[in-house]
Amino acid sequence: MAFEDLPLSRPPDPGRSPRRPSQSSTSRWVIVGAGAVIAGVALTLWWMSRAQPPAVIPSPTSPTNPTTESRRPKPQPLQLPSLPDSDAMLREAAGTLSRNPLLARLVATRGLVRNATLAIVQIGGGKTPAVPLAVLRPPVRLQINGQQSGRVEAASFARWESATSALLSVPPSDLARIYVNVKELFDEAYRDLGYPNGDFDVALSKAIRVIVSTPPSPPEMILFRREGYFEHVDSALGSLQPVQKQLLLFGPANQARVQSWLRQLAAALELKIGD
Repeated sequence: MAFEDLPLSRPPDPGRSPRRPSQSSTSRWVIVGAGAVIAGVALTLWWMSRAQPPAVIPSPTSPTNPTTESRRPKPQPLQLPSLPDSDAMLREAAGTLSRNPLLARLVATRGLVRNATLAIVQIGGGKTPAVPLAVLRPPVRLQINGQQSGRVEAASFARWESATSALLSVPPSDLARIYVNVKELFDEAYRDLGYPNGDFDVALSKAIRVIVSTPPSPPEMILFRREGYFEHVDSALGSLQPVQKQLLLFGPANQARVQSWLRQLAAALELKIGD
């Protein structure tokens, strides 16, 4: 799947007419890797601010065993819109979540929950979510220091600073609290993709697992420039899944920040990611 201006993958079959790759696939999963959930966050922040039933003071109960009590937030009794009608409310509520312009571009697209769900499923399968997140593209292309081969220029890593900052602008604990309230929308979209027992937690766990298991990006990453794509000189990096190879292009610092944020989100939701 295309990434950057030249993909880190094998060239297309000779019989096919070449397609110009997208300038960015991986930045999108970062925003929306959890961005799948972020779209729903805005909705609930606004929705929960509306009139709710009066709070009921619970009766005293026996102390709960702190070693077995779940830390996952409990969903509130909300009346959510239908999946096809959820876009308008999400856009209206987006400003309550973040003023980040990159996130604003994300929620301006159509079919937010469906696109985000598809992106998460693709990431979990090791693919780059180019189609559902096509709106997000970096301002400059990938650059290497050389004609045929060379290290990735530091400016190429810097391109992902804004995307990484956009993700980190949302506290994982707050995102987890909101996610549980809009999860049924993602469950429905997940079932529509062919997962009849669709529990979106499964897809989210798998996607996070793929990302956090990506090895650290080397301080100097050397690539070969092929016709229509880049190839890692390091065979170990070249054997990674496409979305993992593209995560490396965030650079060591941004990659570590993204992985840490996702681990915090998984912990808040008590998702099993084997990490």
